[in-house]
Amino acid sequence: MNQEECLSAGINYNEGVARFVGNAGIYEKFLREFLSDTTFASLKAAMEAKDAKAAFQAGHTLKGLTGNLSLSSLYGKLVVFVDALRGEGNLPLAESLFPGVESEYKTAVDFIASHVG
Repeated sequence: MNQEECLSAGINYNEGVARFVGNAGIYEKFLREFLSDTTFASLKAAMEAKDAKAAFQAGHTLKGLTGNLSLSSLYGKLVVFVDALRGEGNLPLAESLFPGVESEYKTAVDFIASHVG
């Protein structure tokens, strides 16, 4: 895969491969599996229900997953989003941040779907 194309989609391919001990095949397998992960759907449902606790839990899980896969742009958005919901939670702030999270998620998923065989 082309590192520049990946970076334009917010994915640090070289870092991701390094996390998988240099095995690009395994890294790409886990990227493909990300497409069927339901954590984002849970996050979106929690936001629609205005359930800050469930949104925090789903966001935190997704943050860990995207960090491990080096989906850097989405991870960065999730760090700020999860921090907004930590503790008592600031749902209005999280609601203002969610469109950015959703946009980065769509960018990553679209790129993975079209570039990772």
